[in-house]
Amino acid sequence: MLIDLLKKSIPEYKIFLPDLNNTFSYRPMLVKEEKYLSVITTINSTFEEKINNLCSLIDSCFDYKIESKKLTINDFQIALNAIRQKSISEIAEFKMTCPRTKEPVDVVLDLNSFNENKTEKTLKILINDQFYFTIEKPKISNLLILNDFPSSEEDWFKILSSCLVEINTEKEKIKLKESNIEEKISYIELIDKNSFKKIKKFIKLNSINFKINYTTSDGIEREIEVNDFVNFLKFFLVMLI
Repeated sequence: MLIDLLKKSIPEYKIFLPDLNNTFSYRPMLVKEEKYLSVITTINSTFEEKINNLCSLIDSCFDYKIESKKLTINDFQIALNAIRQKSISEIAEFKMTCPRTKEPVDVVLDLNSFNENKTEKTLKILINDQFYFTIEKPKISNLLILNDFPSSEEDWFKILSSCLVEINTEKEKIKLKESNIEEKISYIELIDKNSFKKIKKFIKLNSINFKINYTTSDGIEREIEVNDFVNFLKFFLVMLI
């Protein structure tokens, strides 16, 4: 059939997603993904709408072989970056405002130049001799407990708490994946400050990062590092797609 011939003509690529520890096939964006892009790039669309439509875009380009809401933030970024490269270009050219001089500058970024923060899939936090917490890498679904991009310490506390998946005691393992966020928060509130800092660092490290180099009108070469998911996503939504 003609439709089958047309489908076979669409280029296909491979990508390794490290947290899933598997290689998947994907294709570039097609016209049918425009419905997702229109929501993603609309100023008035909500945070939830943007995330849900980004997930739908990735799912579609991966032919529904992955469920992107269940991806770690790291794998989600790698998948999204790969789709953008094959759909538009491996080079992104855009304007941004220098945070130092406040002037607009032209930037050329190689999208292959990202670095990946490699961490373990889980973090175990010893509370005392009797029990410990198991913290899982943040997934896209963890972000959807919020109504907007995380910006405050309270927002990050909620995300961090949502990543608590298990409490191990001397006698049993208590699974918390189905527990509500309020219950998880009540457990996290009982840990000490040093343990909390370890969890926070673990959560925020799970993101790929780009170094953006540019020169301002005073001739000084400057660098900005996009090294957390919030800035990556804002950067991607506004300037790359």
